[in-house]
Amino acid sequence: MSTLGMAATLPGQTAGVSLFIDSFIEDVGLSRSLVSWLYTAATVLGSLALPLMGRLVDRWGPRRMATLAVGLFALSCAGMGQAGGWIGVFVGFVCLRCFGQGTLGLINNHAVNLWFERRRGLAVGILGLGMAGATALFPPLIEEGIQAYGWQRTYLIMGGILAGAVLPLGALLYRDAPERYGLSPDRENAASETEASETEASEIGVPETSGLKDPELEASGPEGSGPETGAASEDEGETPGKDRGEIQDENQGESQGASAVGGIEPGVAYRTRTFWLFTGAGVYAAGLGTGLLFHHFSILEEAGVGRDLAAEFFIPLGALTAALNVGTGWLVDRYPPRLLLAAELVLYGALTGLLPWADTTVEVWAYGSVFGVAQGMHQALLGSVYAYYFGRLHHGTIRGLANTVFIGGTAIGPALLAVGPDFLGGFAAILWVLTPVPFLLGAAAFAGWAAGWDAATLQRAR
Repeated sequence: MSTLGMAATLPGQTAGVSLFIDSFIEDVGLSRSLVSWLYTAATVLGSLALPLMGRLVDRWGPRRMATLAVGLFALSCAGMGQAGGWIGVFVGFVCLRCFGQGTLGLINNHAVNLWFERRRGLAVGILGLGMAGATALFPPLIEEGIQAYGWQRTYLIMGGILAGAVLPLGALLYRDAPERYGLSPDRENAASETEASETEASEIGVPETSGLKDPELEASGPEGSGPETGAASEDEGETPGKDRGEIQDENQGESQGASAVGGIEPGVAYRTRTFWLFTGAGVYAAGLGTGLLFHHFSILEEAGVGRDLAAEFFIPLGALTAALNVGTGWLVDRYPPRLLLAAELVLYGALTGLLPWADTTVEVWAYGSVFGVAQGMHQALLGSVYAYYFGRLHHGTIRGLANTVFIGGTAIGPALLAVGPDFLGGFAAILWVLTPVPFLLGAAAFAGWAAGWDAATLQRAR
C-alpha cells in the first residue's frame, strides 16, 4: 500500500506539476519566471508543516493520517483545476506540495519503517520503485488527458482517482506499528533478534568487547523500554512490552517476547551528530540533484553537448536510480549506513568535479550512470537511516523535521548553481567550488563510523 501511495504522490511531485506549467503560462497569463518563483516559495512553505505532520502520524498512526492526507490531496487537485490567477496557482502549489509530495510521502516511508527491521533497507528500497514507476507511467497519460480534456478537467480527474481509489484502499490497508496487533517486526525468532541486535550495536559503532553498556537498555530487552522509549515499566502496574494506555489481547497468540516500540525522544535525536550528518548530506544531495536536473541542458550545452545527446542522459539515470534503490536497500541490511553514505558522497564529489569535461557520448552516459547510482543510494539510505539509528517510536516526528530541511535544499539548489553563469563565468566554476563539500561530508561519515558517534544514545533506540 505504501508503494502504491508513493505512486499516488505524483500530482504533487515536480514530474507531475511540470506537465501543467505551460497551461498556467498560456491560460492563466503568468510568466515562466513568476510560475517558477511561486513554485519555489510554495515548496518551502508547504514543507514547514512536515514536523507537525510527523508528530501527528506518530500519534494517530499511518491509517488515519493517510486517510486525512489523501482526502486533502484530492481536494487540492480539484481546487487546482479552478485556479484563475497567481494567488490560486500559489495556494494550489502549497497544498499539492504539502499534502502530496510532503505528507503522503512521509506517511508511506513511516509505515514501511514501522513494519520492517531486519529487512528494512530492502523494504524501503522497494518502496522507492513506486515513485520510479509512477514517473515512467503516468506523465504520458496525464499529458494525453490535458490534450483531450484540458488541464482543469485533468486536475479534477486526478482528484477523483485519489478520492475514489487511493483513499478507500488506504483506509483499508494502512496499519500502525505491528505491536498494536500483538505482532512484531520482521524477526525470524528470538535467536535471530539477539544476533541482529549484536550486529546493529557493532554497526552503530560499539564493538561487542568495548564494555560500553547502558543500564536502561539492559533492563529493557532488545528494543529497549527505558525512559527514552516512552514505554511503561512494571513498577507502574503495566505489562512490559505494551504501549501506555494500550490493552492487547493475550488470547490472540501474542508472543511472550513481544516488546514495545523502541525509539529515543526527538529532542535527543536532534542533538546527535548522526542526525545532522545524514541531514546535512541529504540537503547537499537534494540541492545538487535538483540543481543539476533543473539546469541540465544548459550545463551540457556549455560543455559542448547537443540537446539530443543530453536527453540520452536520462536513460542510464532512470535505470540505475531504480536498481540502486533496491540494491542499496539490500546493502543497508548488511553494512553500516555511515560507510555507505561515505561511498555515496564520493560519487557526488566525482560527479561535480568531472562534469564540466563531459562532452562525448560515452562521458554523457557515464555522467548519467554515476548520477543514477548516487541518487539511488541517496534515496534508499535516507529512507531508512532515521528509523535504523533512532528507532520507530518517534520516527514520524524526526523524519518530518529532516524532510523539511531536505526540501529547503531542493529549493536553493537551482539558485545556487545559477550563481555560476551569472557571476563566475559559467557552470564549471560553481561546480568546482562545490566539489570539496561531499568529500568533507564523506570523511565525516567515515569518522562517525570509526569513532562510534553517539553510541550510548543510539543504543537506547534498540
